Amino acid sequence: MKNLLLHILILTVTFCGYSQQGTTTLSEKNILVGEKISLVYTITFPQKNSFKFTPENSIIPSNRKSKTGILSTETTDEIEILTPFNDTVISKGKEKVWIGTYEITAWDSGRYVLAPCTIIIDDSTITFPSVELTSELVKAKKGQDLYDIKESFSDIPDEPFSLKTFAKNNWWWLLLVVLIPLIIIYRNRLKRLNDIPKPVVILSLKERTILAIDALEKERLWEKERLKEHYIELSFILRSYLSSRYEINLLEKTTHETKLLLGQKGLHEETIRVIVSILSEADLVKFAKSQPEELAILKVSQLARQVIAETSPIEFDHAE
Repeated sequence: MKNLLLHILILTVTFCGYSQQGTTTLSEKNILVGEKISLVYTITFPQKNSFKFTPENSIIPSNRKSKTGILSTETTDEIEILTPFNDTVISKGKEKVWIGTYEITAWDSGRYVLAPCTIIIDDSTITFPSVELTSELVKAKKGQDLYDIKESFSDIPDEPFSLKTFAKNNWWWLLLVVLIPLIIIYRNRLKRLNDIPKPVVILSLKERTILAIDALEKERLWEKERLKEHYIELSFILRSYLSSRYEINLLEKTTHETKLLLGQKGLHEETIRVIVSILSEADLVKFAKSQPEELAILKVSQLARQVIAETSPIEFDHAE
């Protein structure tokens, strides 16, 4: 009987010695695709206790939930962390409150259940409860076009090719084709090959891309109520440059997929972070109706130039 009472006492101390419960909250439970919200974990425990929390790096593990309430067993990576994890501790008498915060967004529509996470307090492991997040696409307005990445296509002529029509429409450069060789031959005979025509200067990938950004910025589309078009064009220019530079196709990839592919190419972490911040800003303008100030718009263009300069090979003007 004495031993039985001792075991009951030990079990009572074990289960009652630590009863703190963590809480999980979202600043918004219903958002638009690409809209930034806060995911906050909170727990209260004695001042003397120590804690350890290991944050996620790039995504919050989650599972999709169907319209009928069935939870998928496969973990999705659609819930992305936008800024580094931040936590703080607030003292309240004999207790202290730990608050951990992520800034997150969803890049696809649907219902998600964010997986529970844990914190270790002394020798006890406390589990924060899971929360549900619903993400929806921006509803299209009647009569307003939906913007997307622009692609170039060649038109197939309706009429069969005609040499006469072709010559009539292009006589000026056909004349140049005939005259230029004659001029070159005449100059060579007069100057005995001393005056050699300079070779045509071919712009590098870096130079072409910088010129494209300069031209886009010069249009100042944000002053013409065409802010989305500005960011879509800037995103297209940057993705096209990175695709050519590293021989990968990034034009149809999400920001998260772009981040993973560039990481596989060995880019520096800071450079990848800047690229992701540019593309994420473009996504926010496109999907979440973000309206940055002119200074922020110009800063994003400058960051794009910085990325191009850092990732381009060193050029030597007088290399032989």
